Amino acid sequence: MTRTLVHVVMVAGCVMAGSTAWAQGQATPAPPGTQREIRGQAGASINNSGLQSTIEIAWIKPTSTSDHPLLSGAHLAAGITNTLTPTQIKLGGWVEYSPLSVFALRAGLEPSAYFGTFDSLMGLGEYDEPFDPDSRKARGGAKAGTASRVYVSPVLRFKAGRVLGSGGVDLEWWRSSADRPFFFEPTRDTVLKSDGDRLLMATSVLVYQVQSGSAPLAIGAIHTLAQVADAPDNRIQKLGLIATKEFAAQRFKLPHPRLTMVVARYLDDPSKQGEWTAAIAVGFRK
Repeated sequence: MTRTLVHVVMVAGCVMAGSTAWAQGQATPAPPGTQREIRGQAGASINNSGLQSTIEIAWIKPTSTSDHPLLSGAHLAAGITNTLTPTQIKLGGWVEYSPLSVFALRAGLEPSAYFGTFDSLMGLGEYDEPFDPDSRKARGGAKAGTASRVYVSPVLRFKAGRVLGSGGVDLEWWRSSADRPFFFEPTRDTVLKSDGDRLLMATSVLVYQVQSGSAPLAIGAIHTLAQVADAPDNRIQKLGLIATKEFAAQRFKLPHPRLTMVVARYLDDPSKQGEWTAAIAVGFRK
């Protein structure tokens, strides 16, 4: 049970929430002092099948008192994140610097423990061994184990009228306790070297804000690309449609809930090229 699209939808939803908040109040400086924010999300996807829940606590300190649109959102932040899926649990920490409202740079460490369920953590002999769900199920041999991810993630966002956009890149370094030279990693739905590997994950979103105000609705396009540096044949690329809806105050017994939906097609994939996939995530913040 992999969850790469669930992860992407959650990240895209958070990025677009940040873009929408900036667009709605881009000339309003943040209140002084360090603010604590709790964010939660739950999501599900098909092809590949996945489930994920995430809780994050962030401490955010504004670094500018200016009401200029490019400076009003400048900040320093740090946080801890807990992620749970049917295959693994993660507990990570991160720091973030945003010198401008339109740009942020995050760096973090994310250790994870795999349960040995749903064909994870599975050791492999080569990059080019099949890792689609049917091949992994037939191969068997998944074991409990650990892995860690170190990442640096720049994000850029913009607004032109009702058009909002964001682009982010995760530059990642992975290492695993798998007992074979390579392992299947369900978060990124790809094969990595057990003793250390590099991966790039890029996410771009462009939407039109159909409704603004306290409950904005945005609809547009999303593009994702996952590329392992030494395994170009395992390139995974998707293009699709995204819709995100935020609600003011409390709805569904959740504070400031946000609904994000994606339908996408695989442009590149070792086993699913031309196929369709979909995901949905519900988040909140307080």
